Amino acid sequence: ELRKIMGGSALARATRMSARPCSPKGRASPPTGARPAKNSAGARGKRASASASSASTGLGFVGVHHVGLICENLEKSMEFYQDVLGLPINPERPDDRLPYRGAWLWIGPEMIHLMELPNPDPTDLSDRPDHGGRDRHFCMGVEDVPALEEALNKNGIPYTKSKSGRAAIFFRDPDANTLECVETEPWR
Repeated sequence: ELRKIMGGSALARATRMSARPCSPKGRASPPTGARPAKNSAGARGKRASASASSASTGLGFVGVHHVGLICENLEKSMEFYQDVLGLPINPERPDDRLPYRGAWLWIGPEMIHLMELPNPDPTDLSDRPDHGGRDRHFCMGVEDVPALEEALNKNGIPYTKSKSGRAAIFFRDPDANTLECVETEPWR
């Protein structure tokens, strides 16, 4: 349905996108609305607490910048990540400097980096755990798990619910990479 609204394939849309404004450090900014407001005292307190615990290591970790995922077919992966999940492209990927095809997609203020490369992991699902929570995965926060379940059902994408009882689901992309989505309030 997104394809009908936006027209053309996900990759064709990527080539037509204009560059997003850059942040003060020269990094492209996520799409408008991707960063929640930072005006509540509770949010400031949580950020301060996270900064304090990071600072206590002495190494200065401040967050996750991106998750890199290997894909066999970039077009197929872009259809999944853009058309099914609705993730916008970060057009700042330096295609001319990287020796493989790929794409950068926004997840709020963080990114997924898709890399079209040979996959050393088994992609045959019979060689992977049935429940994604027992496999390598990364987790994204979403506002509404039932809405995501509806989109996955509409596109014939199987998922399992979290065994912990949280409002969370696990599913796989076309290359058997496992994604967890947990219902949460916006952060950062």
